[in-house]
Amino acid sequence: MPTIPFSQIRAGMVLAAEIESPDGRYRLPAGTVLAESHLKWLRGWRIREIEATSDSAAATSPAVPAEPADTPEEAVRRRFAPLPADEPLTIALTELALARAEALAAVRPVRPPACGRESLVNLPSPEAILAADPILVSLPEVFMRIREVLSDPASTVEEASAVISKDPSLTAKLLKLVNSAFYARTLRVSGGLPPGPVDTLSRAVMLLGLNQLSTLAMGVSVMPLFKDIPAGCIDMRQFWRHSIGVGLVAKLLAVRMHDPSPERFFVAGLLHDIGRLVLYKQVPEAAGAVLAAAAASGRHLVAVEQELFGFDHGELGGMLLRKWRFPESLEQAVWRHHAPVSGEVPQEPSIVCVADMIAGAVLPGTSGERLVPRYDPAAWNAVGLTPADLPELVETAEAHFEVICAMFA
Repeated sequence: MPTIPFSQIRAGMVLAAEIESPDGRYRLPAGTVLAESHLKWLRGWRIREIEATSDSAAATSPAVPAEPADTPEEAVRRRFAPLPADEPLTIALTELALARAEALAAVRPVRPPACGRESLVNLPSPEAILAADPILVSLPEVFMRIREVLSDPASTVEEASAVISKDPSLTAKLLKLVNSAFYARTLRVSGGLPPGPVDTLSRAVMLLGLNQLSTLAMGVSVMPLFKDIPAGCIDMRQFWRHSIGVGLVAKLLAVRMHDPSPERFFVAGLLHDIGRLVLYKQVPEAAGAVLAAAAASGRHLVAVEQELFGFDHGELGGMLLRKWRFPESLEQAVWRHHAPVSGEVPQEPSIVCVADMIAGAVLPGTSGERLVPRYDPAAWNAVGLTPADLPELVETAEAHFEVICAMFA
């Protein structure tokens, strides 16, 4: 088989010989059909030449089954297939999703690369994965300063405003959020609706509270850290749309439950799948193997992560927020959102767990999961939501969804 200079390699060619990363952690097996994401990884490995062929019929790597040509209604039912069909909450969510089938069918996860278990050889520990990325270790100065303000009980409104205002883009996003109809609605419920527009950070702090606005600022400032995720793993626009949807629903649930600090639930929803972004960023081949295995088996991603990695994205995300010294309540909400009763304070992860299932069922966007998230009876009991409550909650989230998403674009 001829050796081809890397500059002449194109997506669609097939590897004729295995390629290993310089540190020996990852491998692309012979027979892999090269995608654009593979070319990015190979470029990062500084590969100079490759044994490859342009004949895609020669591919021998395990393939992900083709997506069935479902109707929108069939696609919705397929996404609900692993959930208990006789559970009233599942039935109610299914009916709401079927009413939105056309819109939901338009959003599909990125087709995962055909990766085998070779990708999981010498997978680093969660601690090593986090320590290996200098961006995650050395955070932007504005993030560090906001964190200091949040952890200092003597901080003033003026100090918080001065720190946040150093990032004009962050300031603009925060003011847009606080002035949105969504915030007007939740503030009206809590009795704190302002008489006019919130045009300064100082007023925003006075309205939401120092801790709530600082927490929101920290959550929003995290988003730009994940701009270089390989396109072959996930559509980042769809990832953040799902995350924002979970944040919206989580905050609505917190307001409904009269929580005094509902803002942290928006941030918890926004960041609930941040561990999955770390996997896409730091171990893309291994993450691709999990995506492929989940798609082939019809299982939830979190179950495949636990089986193949020995940990899941919730644990990894919680460890990252602990490393960043986020408030413990946020850390635990992210860490345990797939197993709320495993922690000492189950209510906060329960809210995120329920919000994840609702948003995954009826709102656009995806973090890579093809199925509606798992039903956790204990989490739903903790939140106290009934099937009759769902239509109004979903309609409220939908009414504000696109506007809030546009603020983060």
